[in-house]
Amino acid sequence: MWSYRYREFVEWAHGRYGSSFTARIGGLPVSVVTTDRDAIRRLLTGDPLVKRHANDLLREALGDRSLLLLEPGEHLQRRKLLTPPFHGERVREYAQLMEQLIERELDDWQEGSSVKVMKVAQRLTLDVILSAVLGVADPGLRDRLRAVFDAMLAIPATGIVFYFPALQRRHGPNRLSEVYWRKRDQLDGMLDEQIAATRADPQLEERTDILAMMVRARDEDGAALSDTDLRHELNTLISAGHETTATAIAWGAELLAHNADVQSRAREACRERDQPYLDALVKEVLRIRAPVAVGGARHMLEPFELGGRTIPRDTVIIMDAWGVHLDPAVYPEPDRFKPERFLEPAPEYAFLPFGGGAHRCLGAALAQLEIRVVLGAMLDRFELRPVAPRLARVVRRGIMMAPRGGGNVMLAPASAGRGQPRLEPVAPAPV
Repeated sequence: MWSYRYREFVEWAHGRYGSSFTARIGGLPVSVVTTDRDAIRRLLTGDPLVKRHANDLLREALGDRSLLLLEPGEHLQRRKLLTPPFHGERVREYAQLMEQLIERELDDWQEGSSVKVMKVAQRLTLDVILSAVLGVADPGLRDRLRAVFDAMLAIPATGIVFYFPALQRRHGPNRLSEVYWRKRDQLDGMLDEQIAATRADPQLEERTDILAMMVRARDEDGAALSDTDLRHELNTLISAGHETTATAIAWGAELLAHNADVQSRAREACRERDQPYLDALVKEVLRIRAPVAVGGARHMLEPFELGGRTIPRDTVIIMDAWGVHLDPAVYPEPDRFKPERFLEPAPEYAFLPFGGGAHRCLGAALAQLEIRVVLGAMLDRFELRPVAPRLARVVRRGIMMAPRGGGNVMLAPASAGRGQPRLEPVAPAPV
């Protein structure tokens, strides 16, 4: 139920046990799952050194030196080092790249045809990663990286690896994930190749890609990141910034296709440069169908009070983002796609697609910008119509909650007005 009927499971559990309950699920540690917003506030604020990550299941997939796996003190130091490339002017540059890529993609779309938006979005977000994150200029390496990414996404075991420790062993009795690890080794080899080329690049100081900035970065003691640090961070950025953003774009297309009034208003907002409405549109997509159902988790290093009980130290507490996002007491008519609800600030500690606190997703601003640029470009050229009478069912792809069918929509000509300037790529305000 946790894997394949997440919403039904947590609604049943919250209905029976209240806002917080204990869950024993597959390869996860025994965990407390909560929608208690006061508890979420305390989990996301206060002393970050008494709460470690709860990402140990990702250790084999991402590497020990990933930001997501570092212990509290080192995590804070590394985060300071990695924050600059994901803010301000850098994010706007990446958005301009995304706009060029989506326009080229849309040139091949035909009115009257259907398109699986998720496949398109995966290509686009991967191209952004290759250029903006890795700084790959070599066409041969680009093609090899694309091929290995495509192969990994096609492996059914990819998602299972994250949840079951037995499958995380590269050499063991279960061969289900063998192909996955072979492809991962190929990817690691190519990342090492790109890291070495970046270190040796005579134009390193002029490069603006994230890898180049990480190679140049120095901590307070003047120490640089090692090759292992860099490779594990690149694995994290690729994993966190590729499939998640593509999934959100696919959901955005599905939701717009099934809500003609919202689609019409969004198209008008694009042409009128209505920045607040488009920001609200992206947030509403991320509320009603957050790509990751949980808003993060914390492994508590001291006892934690929750709902009149004392949770012992070393317990994992999972913040149920979908439970909060779809709670009618927090968001009235939670299943209604209603962007205008975000024209006002979101309720406190009730918008969790990027987690929060010391572990908030570094790429949140870039992801929101990518979603807005792609959906805006699509609306400028086409009217999106549903292929099925109902919104697609949720299916799990690894840790993602994706639309069944991949965000399949029909294309019709957009109403008059195409060609008017769309919004300049401006980074969203922080939540």
